Amino acid sequence: MSKGIALSVLASVLFAVMYFYTSLLTPLTGVEIFGWRMLLTAPCMTLFMLLSGEWRHVGAILKRLLGQPLLLLALPLSAALLGVQLWLFMWAPLNGYSLDVSLGYFLLPLTMVLTGRIVYGEQLSRLQTIAAGLATLGVLNELYQ
Repeated sequence: MSKGIALSVLASVLFAVMYFYTSLLTPLTGVEIFGWRMLLTAPCMTLFMLLSGEWRHVGAILKRLLGQPLLLLALPLSAALLGVQLWLFMWAPLNGYSLDVSLGYFLLPLTMVLTGRIVYGEQLSRLQTIAAGLATLGVLNELYQ
């Protein structure tokens, strides 16, 4: 199994765990949980990158940012979008919007397929087309219900 597939599955499992874990933090508000999450993200990601041997990529990324100043302008937008997503996925379960936000989570792979197809001109194999079609039917079924 490739490293990417394993990490993707792990991310999905952690997302599910995070949903149930959030419900255990009910004395805290969504904003408080978001604050703790932001506070702990940098040290945890740094530790993860050090332990996994991925820290070597940090230098290459910094060189690329310095070489392409336009990327520096994209960082605040990217950070803001990520911050909104992290806050929303903590706030929603605490306020009874779990199903609504989960539908958005299910739409993510479909939007990635569309982006790859339209923006990058990628071709889907027959099996990938069937998988995307079934995922679309699943989302449409949830919208209908």
